[in-house]
Amino acid sequence: KSSQALFLPIRPTKKSAALVLRTSTMTATAGILCAVTSAFFNGSFAALFKTEEMAVLNISPVVFQLYVSAGVFLSSWIVIPFLKYNPEMLGDMQIGRTFEFSPLGLVGGFLLVLALYGSFQAVDRIGLALGQGIWGGTAMVVSYIWGVVVFHEKPSKIGSSVGGLIMLVLGVAFIAFCDTIRQCVSKKIMRGRIDADVEASIPLRLELDVATSYDDDEAQIIQRDAGVYSRGVSWAFFVGVSGGSILAPLHYVPLSQQGLVSLPSFGVGAILTAPLVYFLHVAFTNEKPKLHLRKALGTGLLSGLLWNIGNLLAIVAIGAIGYGVAYPIFQCAILVSGAWGIHVFHEISNMGAIIVFWIGGFVLVGGGILLGTSQ
Repeated sequence: KSSQALFLPIRPTKKSAALVLRTSTMTATAGILCAVTSAFFNGSFAALFKTEEMAVLNISPVVFQLYVSAGVFLSSWIVIPFLKYNPEMLGDMQIGRTFEFSPLGLVGGFLLVLALYGSFQAVDRIGLALGQGIWGGTAMVVSYIWGVVVFHEKPSKIGSSVGGLIMLVLGVAFIAFCDTIRQCVSKKIMRGRIDADVEASIPLRLELDVATSYDDDEAQIIQRDAGVYSRGVSWAFFVGVSGGSILAPLHYVPLSQQGLVSLPSFGVGAILTAPLVYFLHVAFTNEKPKLHLRKALGTGLLSGLLWNIGNLLAIVAIGAIGYGVAYPIFQCAILVSGAWGIHVFHEISNMGAIIVFWIGGFVLVGGGILLGTSQ
């Protein structure tokens, strides 16, 4: 029997039709709620790396990714009792409902650890707001390239697809260079005032000199930290590439291993890769960072749990409301991380730079919406 036959009598009545309508409305509402919650957790898991306790410990990114990966591994097994609902969650009755080891799930876990390692390296250098803004937009572009170029999933609306990509690139640029853009705009406005009012030229020129001097001081600070900033941006792009590729191996997973079934294998891949990344880091840097096991383990495990809950809710949301609706909602994680970085951790203090950042953030979300509706 089809799933529809389980709910509808042979001759539908008004009462049964109303029941189906209410059921579908509840499913859609639950799906949207799952997508929103997923975005919140995805935008929040890295914030635990920025807490005051972790800052006091000066915890190394490579150590923190160990604990986060352990959290992902442990939380991946909580889906076992719910595997019997896997086909209903994804809307495909052919999908498996019992545990089955997935080798490609291991590959996904490997890519996740690379993304986690890079994300904490980026956050350590440029902050959560800028970091996730850059890697979130990059991941959208990379996942789109996987779908269109590699898997030949041609979008139904080419115009929306191209427009979405352009908005993603612009959004990433606005976020990455929000302070530089703010400085350029401020200088142009100041010069415009001078040109418009000759009589006030002297005081305004003094104001310009002060502003320019202030900007020069900022430039010297930025120049000293240019290496740190550029490495942070590079790590964020690395996260976008690896994170945007996480789901690519799952494209080849058989139906019996899709959805919740793949999560335990995903966690195993993460816990096997994390120590390898740690030892490679130690070997190449000749540094052996302190583990801070007693004080940092719990925070790292919680961060991994938050990430995996977001991952699980994303799977449920896509099954309930479809990829086209869920995907744009997921991109709100960029706004969530921006709120954490700017308003909680005060990573960006200049109001002009904050405005430019939020413009870039909403442009990114708009690009995600266009990409979602183009499928």
